[in-house]
Amino acid sequence: MATSQTPFQIYMLLSMMTRRLNDNNFITWSYQLQTLLEGHDLFGYIDGNTLCPTKYVITDDEGVTGEITATYKEWMKTDKAILSLLIATLSSDTRDYVVGSKTSREAWMRLNDRYATVSRSYVMQLKTDLYTITKGMDFVEKYLMKITRARNQLDALGVRMEDQDIVVVLLNGLPAEFNIIKAIIRARKTQLQCKN
Repeated sequence: MATSQTPFQIYMLLSMMTRRLNDNNFITWSYQLQTLLEGHDLFGYIDGNTLCPTKYVITDDEGVTGEITATYKEWMKTDKAILSLLIATLSSDTRDYVVGSKTSREAWMRLNDRYATVSRSYVMQLKTDLYTITKGMDFVEKYLMKITRARNQLDALGVRMEDQDIVVVLLNGLPAEFNIIKAIIRARKTQLQCKN
């Protein structure tokens, strides 16, 4: 069971969220939100592991009564605070996707349905862009900056590119006049390390 926290304590977590969800950062946004909520034993509300308790009191004499249980009230109060926190981390363009959500889990699922596929296709596009960078007529510094920028964009989405993969991209994008340098780098016994 999740630890009991007041709505005010949950709202205070907003100051720890450094990202607002937009069309290009679902992976990092969701990772940050999930980590924050897991750290406060609240992610179960969103992933469905902290189930909503029975709403009405059940007695042996009357069966289901019209009286609402204290555990239901407490669960709803916490869930609404988490839903408010989640909504506060959305950009104005993304809030429309959660309008009408009754629980934090429902809002989370709507956002996942909307952005998970988009994020995967965005990562694929960034990788394609990285693998097709060529030096062309650019100075070497500009060429290296293009590769660094592409790698940093992937890093920001939580996709880590190994140094060897970046070296392969770098060498493949160089024109024939760099063949001697490419041969020397490929023949090295030690692995090159890239700096961001």
